[in-house]
Order: sequence, then C-alpha cells, then structure tokens
Amino acid sequence: MQRFDVRRLSLYAVLALLTVGVAACGSEDEGATTASAGAATTEATTAEATTMDETAMETTMTETGETAAAAGEELTLTGEDTTLVLDTSTATVLTGLGVKVAPIGPATSANGGIAFPITGGSVASDTLAGTIEHSGGLRFSAGGTNVDVTDFVVDTTAGSLTATAGDAQLPLLGLDLTGLERSMEGDTIVASGIKATLAEEAATALNTAFKVDAFQAGLPIGTVTVRATA
Repeated sequence: MQRFDVRRLSLYAVLALLTVGVAACGSEDEGATTASAGAATTEATTAEATTMDETAMETTMTETGETAAAAGEELTLTGEDTTLVLDTSTATVLTGLGVKVAPIGPATSANGGIAFPITGGSVASDTLAGTIEHSGGLRFSAGGTNVDVTDFVVDTTAGSLTATAGDAQLPLLGLDLTGLERSMEGDTIVASGIKATLAEEAATALNTAFKVDAFQAGLPIGTVTVRATA
C-alpha cells in the first residue's frame, strides 16, 4: 500500500497559497496603478477644461469691455454749427409786437434760420449726451430797446439751451429731444428734429424789457439742428 508524505503535501499547499497571494498582490498593484493613471488623466483633462473656460471668459470680458468703452467714448467737439429755424407762428407774433430778431456775429443767417458756430464741448458717442458750446448770439430789439443773448450752451442731458445775458447766465430755451434723429454726413455728426420752446426765465426777461406780456414759457420758438465735428 502506497504511503503519502504528509509533510511534503503540506509544503506543496503552503507554496500554492504563497503563489496565489503573490498573484493577488500583483493584480491589486496593477489595479491601483491603473486607477491612479485614470485619476491623473481626469484631473489633467478637468484642469485643461477649466483653463480653457477661464481663458474664454477673460476674452469675452475683454471684448465686452472694449465694446462698452467704444460705445461710451467721449467726443470732443471742434467745429460746425447749430441752426435755429424760427417757428412761423411765433415769427408772426414777434412781427406784430414790433420785435425784431437778428444774429450777433459770428452767428449768421443761413438755410432759413440762424446758424451759431460750435466752439467746443463734448458729447458721448452713443447717446450724444453732453454739452455743446457756441459763439455769436441773438439780438431782440424793439422801440430802441435791445436784449442781447450770446454764447449759447446746449445741454443735451438737461434738454436746455442757456445763454449769457449781461453778466448772467440765462436759461433761454427748453429742448425737446424725443424726436431727435441722428445721422452722419462724412465725418460730421448731424442731430435734427429738436424742438425748442421759450424758457420761463427768458419769457420773464423779454416781457420786462419790452413791457409786454406776450412772451410765455413754452412758447414754440422753432427747430434746432446740430452739425458737429469731433
């Protein structure tokens, strides 16, 4: 009868267990290495995507900022003129009162109205909000009495035209900009469709000077067209 060597079988069993253990450890190491490589790849991809997103965002913000800056650019005005065309009904009233209106140089009669040269000021490129300065002016005269108003300043934000009268600044006209139409003629900015009415302070001054009560606040004076270069 054949006899088995128990000690030899035990040794084989131990060796077999050790072999399985080593193989298992190898598999775990390979799995850990693969997992680590996958995590590293994911982190690298995420970082790259984040960098690309941040770059795109910075580019967009820069472009938006440049567009906003261009849209809100301040234009320094250098020349051309503002023309006032007198309302026909108001012209008839002035004639009936014996009040004459004439330009004070360098303002001139032009295009059926009176043109006042632009000497300075600045406006926003997108909204035309700002101020426009002029030289020249208007003389109202009747019965030997003269009222001179000069150096007009148009404020497109306040919707007003002020003038120098003697040593004071006088609100002369109110400007309605709701019908303003903007266009370009070469390098010249044209703003038309502006309606002008007599300001309360100017009405009081004219009534006092000519001893009448015909001048009322809100009296239609005419239309204003601005032609400006910057």
